[in-house]
Amino acid sequence: MAFLYETESSQVGLFFALAEKFGDDVFMSSKFKNGEPCNEWVDISWKKAAENIRVFGSGLIDMGIMKNDRVAIFSHNRPRWVISDLAIQGAGAVGVPVYPTSTDSQLTFILNDCEARALIAGDPELAKQALRIKDQVPSLKFIATMGPVGDSVAREIIPYDDMILRGKNAPGALNEFELRRKSIAIDDLAAIIYTSGTTGNPKGVVLTQDNFKSQTRLVIGAPITKKLLERQIRLTTLCHLPLCHIMGRASDYHAQMALGSRICFAESIQNMSKNLLEIRPQVLSSIPRLFEKIYEGVQQYARKLTGSKKKVFYWAMKAGEDASGYMIKGEKLPMLVGLKFALANILVYRHIRVHSGLDRLVSAISGGGPLAPEIITFFRSMNIIIAEGYGLTETTSPVSWNGPRFLEPLPDTFLYNKAFDWMIDTMVVMQGQGKSPFTSVIGFLKVTVVSKLILPRILIKPGFVGSPLDETQIKIAEDGEILVKGPQVFSQKHGYFNQPEKTAEAFTDDGFFKTGDIGAFDEDGFLKITDRKKELLVTSGGKNIAPQPIEMALIVDPYVDQACVIGDGRKYISALVVPQFGVLESYAITQGITFKDRHDLIGKKEILDLFDTRLALINSKFARYEQIKKIHLLPHGFSPETGELTPTMKMKRRVIYQKYTHEIESMYSA
Repeated sequence: MAFLYETESSQVGLFFALAEKFGDDVFMSSKFKNGEPCNEWVDISWKKAAENIRVFGSGLIDMGIMKNDRVAIFSHNRPRWVISDLAIQGAGAVGVPVYPTSTDSQLTFILNDCEARALIAGDPELAKQALRIKDQVPSLKFIATMGPVGDSVAREIIPYDDMILRGKNAPGALNEFELRRKSIAIDDLAAIIYTSGTTGNPKGVVLTQDNFKSQTRLVIGAPITKKLLERQIRLTTLCHLPLCHIMGRASDYHAQMALGSRICFAESIQNMSKNLLEIRPQVLSSIPRLFEKIYEGVQQYARKLTGSKKKVFYWAMKAGEDASGYMIKGEKLPMLVGLKFALANILVYRHIRVHSGLDRLVSAISGGGPLAPEIITFFRSMNIIIAEGYGLTETTSPVSWNGPRFLEPLPDTFLYNKAFDWMIDTMVVMQGQGKSPFTSVIGFLKVTVVSKLILPRILIKPGFVGSPLDETQIKIAEDGEILVKGPQVFSQKHGYFNQPEKTAEAFTDDGFFKTGDIGAFDEDGFLKITDRKKELLVTSGGKNIAPQPIEMALIVDPYVDQACVIGDGRKYISALVVPQFGVLESYAITQGITFKDRHDLIGKKEILDLFDTRLALINSKFARYEQIKKIHLLPHGFSPETGELTPTMKMKRRVIYQKYTHEIESMYSA
C-alpha cells in the first residue's frame, strides 16, 4: 500500500493531495482570527487552507514572482506561515525563512545574500523592520504581510487580504499557479535555510524537494507510524519550535502534514504551560529545556509533600524507575514489577500527566541538544517515550533516531500481529484519549501482552541519539567527527547558496558531509554525541574536555537554569551559572534569607554555600580533571535578544567569553 507522502514529488503536491482527501477536517488551529491575535482557538480546514494557498500563490505570480525567485518568510509561527510557504513553493519560487528575532543587520545580510525578490512579514512590527532596511536590499521588490497593516505603512506594504484579492482577480495567474505547482520536479529547489551561526555570518543551506521528501519518508516510514496511517489514526500536535528552524519544520510541519494531523500553534514559549492544558496534545516536539522544566516542576512539588503523600510519591517514582529500566533496555517486565508500575500509574503518574497537560500525549520528540537520562527515565515512567534524534540544517534534520523502532521485523504470525495492534490500542488510542490502559482489566491485559512480546524488540538508550535511519550512512572520522551520507543530506551540487568553496570544504572526498560534531557508536550501533568539534576545551595541562556533558549535569540540578563551562587554556574548569530564580527565591524565603533583588540574592553567603553543596554532588559524577573548581552566579540569563544564544538556543561561547571577561577572570585570579 503506497501512501501519499511516498507518491507525491513535492511538499505542495502532497498538501493538495491530502487536502482533497480530508476536505473540511481541521488542518491547523491557532489563536489568530483574520490575521490578528485573539483569545480563542480558531480552526482552519484543509479545504480552506488549500483555497488560501492557491490564491496567495497566484497573487505572488501576479506581483511578478518567477520560478526560482527567492521569497523570505519573516514571521513567528502561525497558520499563515505554512500557507505562505506552500504558496511560495506552488508558485515555483524558493522560500527563505528568517528568524523573527533577527536584527536589522542580520535581516539585511540574509536578504542580500539570497537576493530576495519579496518578503512576507508576520505582523506590522516585522513589516516595519523590513521596510526600514528595504533600501539596503536592491533585489527586494515588495513586502507583504500575513495580516492587516497599520496606517503608517499601508501605502508601502501589501496586506494579506489584498494579496488574496489580487490572486482571486487574476485568472491568468491562477492558471499559471496550477501549471507551476503540478510541474515541480523532485530536484527543484524548495528552500534556503540559513544556519543560525555560533560564529560569523550564517550560510544558506539549499534544500531540494527530494531532500524534503526523503526527510518525510525516513521520519515516518517506521512500522509503528505506518500502522497509524493504515488504521487512519490522526493525532493533534502542539507546535512551538520555530518553523524557520529545520527541526520545527521537519517534525511539526512536514511530518504532521503527511500524517494528516491537526497542527495547533502555541501562542509563545511563555504560554506553553497554559497551551498544553488547553490543547492536551498527542504529539509534542521540543528542545530539552521544556522537558527539564516539567521534570523540575514535579520535583519541586514533591519536595513540599509530607506524610503518606510523600511516601506514596517516592514509592511510585521508584516503581516507575524500576519498570522503565526494563523497558528502556528492551527486556520483559517481571510480573511484580509490572503490577507495581500499573499501580504507580494509577496513584501518581496519571495525575502528573493530567496536571501537566500531558494526559493524551502519545509521542514526544526532543532535539537540539542532549537530554539527561533521569529525565528520559521519568517520562518513560509516565508511559511517555521521548524520542531523541540527531541532525542539522544540512541534513534536513534527523539522520539518526532513538525512538520506538523495531530492532528487527516482527514475526509475521497472528499472535505478533495482534500484539502489535494491541500496542497501538493501548499506547496510542487509549492514551491519546486521556485514558490510562492500567485502569481497565482489558487495557492491563493488552499492556501485559505488549510488554512480553513487543517492547523487548524496541531498544531505547538514554544519552544516545539512536541508530542511523534507513538509507543513511554514518561513520566516525579518525579525529572523532561524525560524517553523514544519505538522501536527506543537502547535495554538493547545490550546497551552500553561492558559496562553492565552503560547500567543497563541507564534504569528504568520498561524499560524506562533515557535521562538525564529535561522537561514537556503541556495541549496538547507537550513536552518542559528545560535543562540537570546535567547542572541545583543552586545559593548560593538556586534557581534552567536552563541556556539554558537564553543562547538562549542571542544568539538571533544580537550582540551575543555564550554565557555560570555561576552561580552554586554563589550569582548571570553571562555570558561569544562571540560577533557576523561581526555585532559588522560594528557597531563600523558606530559609528566612532576606534580599533586595537578584544581585543581592546571589551574593548571600547562604546561597553561595548552597551552590557549593550542589556543585559537590555534580562533581562526584566526573573525573578529577573534569570537575568544576569554581562557579560564578549571574543575575540574568543568556538569550538571543542579548546576544549570548543563537535563535535555536545554542550558546555563542565567544560572545559569552567576551561579555563576561571580568567574571571569568575573577574565577582564576589569586
